[in-house]
Amino acid sequence: MKRFQLQSTIFKNIVFSLLGLTWLNATPVQANVNLNDYISYLPNGASVGFAAENLNRQQTIADYNQQILMLPASTQKVFTALAAKLSLGDQFQFATDLVSSANISNKTLQGDLSIRFSGDPTLRSGQLYQLLAQLKRQGIDTINGNIVLDTSIFNSHDRGLGWIWNDLTMCFNAPPSAASIDGNCFSVELNANGAIGELVQARVPSHFPVQVFSQVRIVSAQEAANCAFDVVVNDNNRYTLKGCIARQSNPFGLSFAVQDTDAYAIAIVMNQLQKLKINVNGQIRLALQPTNGTILASHYSKPLPDLLKQMMKKSDNQIADSLFRRIGYQYYQKPVSFQQSALAMRQILSKKAEIDFGNSQIADGSGLSRQNLISPAALLQALDYISRHEDTLGLLDTFPIAGQDGTLSGRGSMGEAPLAKNLIAKTGALKGVYNLAGFMQNAKGERIAFVQFINGYSTGDLESKTKRSPLVNFEKGVFNALYQTP
Repeated sequence: MKRFQLQSTIFKNIVFSLLGLTWLNATPVQANVNLNDYISYLPNGASVGFAAENLNRQQTIADYNQQILMLPASTQKVFTALAAKLSLGDQFQFATDLVSSANISNKTLQGDLSIRFSGDPTLRSGQLYQLLAQLKRQGIDTINGNIVLDTSIFNSHDRGLGWIWNDLTMCFNAPPSAASIDGNCFSVELNANGAIGELVQARVPSHFPVQVFSQVRIVSAQEAANCAFDVVVNDNNRYTLKGCIARQSNPFGLSFAVQDTDAYAIAIVMNQLQKLKINVNGQIRLALQPTNGTILASHYSKPLPDLLKQMMKKSDNQIADSLFRRIGYQYYQKPVSFQQSALAMRQILSKKAEIDFGNSQIADGSGLSRQNLISPAALLQALDYISRHEDTLGLLDTFPIAGQDGTLSGRGSMGEAPLAKNLIAKTGALKGVYNLAGFMQNAKGERIAFVQFINGYSTGDLESKTKRSPLVNFEKGVFNALYQTP
């Protein structure tokens, strides 16, 4: 790997690379840091892949087999970030447009108005309201035609293959649809301050066009230990809460993912047009094919570098998968599915970054899918490319900084020197998965690239008490050893 210059003083002399993996019983190659000294900290049954390289010397200092396929979790976002840079470019922005081919006369738009969505994962309802308010500013108070929601930029399902079904109502799993408003996430206020046996009251703020019904019983704290709380989704964004919870003295909030994103967008648009007192003499419908016409007004997201920073620092799944789908659209120049976007990203990285994916499997851009299987060797090639082209890519400062920001701000193993503010890494976490991929400096100021893949992590009956302590001990030992490598 070649050296590269960094502009940020915080990141001076840190470089990208990723690592190789193995199972616990694998035999490591000769290296400065022997992982067998630390693997015993982890619970039995965990699978570990780890590799590190001194980039100044181009020397492997910790290495297990690099061809093993494992769940990358959110380290998958490294691929997405690189592919977005290579295919979309820094000037890329998501656009939401008001489009029409009709004339305007007597304060009336004499025909249909299309709202052309492009998958903007950062679009907020207030921004959509301001976009529609542009019609008023142009003197339009009546639309003598239909409102057409154009969500045709994406095709097929709005979720990736292998997404866990019982996580689909969680906001971190909100669908990255063409029409995404407020992150396709809404909140509910629950009041469980009634008598034992009564139902919990659920209140949805009026600006969320959903219905939530409560069948949740209030129980004693002792009975609550054996209770389950669940949400069941019905048609037209109707949700039923079931189960039981302990009595609570104060109301509390929960958030859920929107399921029918088209219906959700339609309801919000119609409500906002009514608030703006814009009359619609027609119906609201979905476009069957892309709409064309004169752009009356537009709203733009922040440019790609800002989106990538939020995606990487906060591990934002919706930004990742929205960009993933736009990468596919850009590559094929037509509406695409998740499967087509996966092929597009693979082709882009294979051709432009010369990454050999081998038998790796790509299912999404966020890492949520359990069908993602990535070899460390493939990811290492991506990071090598990033390190050699950092001057033009500018991806380094998107990574979380240990003890300072993003998903590494509170990681227990890295909150103190010499790791705090000296290590940057993209985290990756699913049930039983704890991954890291990033960079640090050793005691000599030399640049170390590393990858940690841990799959099948479980502390069994002690899960509620000691879940993280084995992981903390392992990471403290390994990364301090990397820091001290001669």
